[in-house]
Amino acid sequence: MARSGTADGVRSRRSAPRHDKLDGMSTPEGVDPEYDAARVRLGRAARRLSHAVIGRASSLAEMETVTRDIENAIARLESAPRRVRDLSMYGQSLKLEIPDGGVLPSHIGRPGSGPGSPLGLDMVVTRVGQGIEARFRFDAAHEGPPQRGHGGVIALAFDDALGFVSNLHQVVAYTGQLSIRYSAGAPMHTPLVIAARLDRQDGRKLFVESELREDRPDAPLIATCSAIFIEMSGHPGITASSS
Repeated sequence: MARSGTADGVRSRRSAPRHDKLDGMSTPEGVDPEYDAARVRLGRAARRLSHAVIGRASSLAEMETVTRDIENAIARLESAPRRVRDLSMYGQSLKLEIPDGGVLPSHIGRPGSGPGSPLGLDMVVTRVGQGIEARFRFDAAHEGPPQRGHGGVIALAFDDALGFVSNLHQVVAYTGQLSIRYSAGAPMHTPLVIAARLDRQDGRKLFVESELREDRPDAPLIATCSAIFIEMSGHPGITASSS
C-alpha cells in the first residue's frame, strides 16, 4: 500500500500546473558565462543520473526515495519560463575559424555533443584537415543489446557528429538523410571515434561520408554512415553560402 501511495503522489505532482511562459532566450548562450556553466553542470548531473538509474541495482526503498527527490526537482525546474532558442543566433558558428586539431564548439543543449544535454554522449569533436573526428563512449543509458550500444543511439552519434562537417565548411544545414550500415556491435564503456568528411556539394545538398570505430590503431569497422544535409536559408541571421 505504501508503494501505491507513492505512485499517487508522483501522479499528483505531475498533474500540477506548469508555467509555459516563453523565456525568449533572455539569457542566450555566450552572454553570461556563469549562467552557461551552471547549465552545463546541471546537464552533466542529469546525464550521470540517467546512467545511475539504468546501470545500478538500487534497492526498492532507495528508488522510491530518489523518485520523490527527482519529482521535487522537476517541479522546481518546470516552474521557470520555457526556453526557446532564437534562430537568429543559429548561424554564429559560421563565423568561427577552427584550426587543424582544434575543438569545434557545440551549443549547450545539443543532444549528442552538447555539454549540458541530459541525453549527451560527452562527445568531443575536433577538426582533422577538412573533416572531423568525434570521440565519445557509450554508458549504461545507451545500452541496446547486452553490453552493446543501441543502434538508435549510434544513429544519434552519427547525426550529431556529421553536422559539424557542414559547420566546418561554413554552412548551416538540416539533416536530409542518414544511411547507416552496421557491421559489428559497438562496445560499452570503450572509447569510440567517428571520422567524417564532406564528399561533395551539389547546390544546397551536402554529401557526407563517415565511419565509426573503436578509438585505437587498426580498429575494425563498427558502422558507416552516408548522409545528405540540406543547407538552410531564409531564417533571420542565416544566409546561404551560395548567395
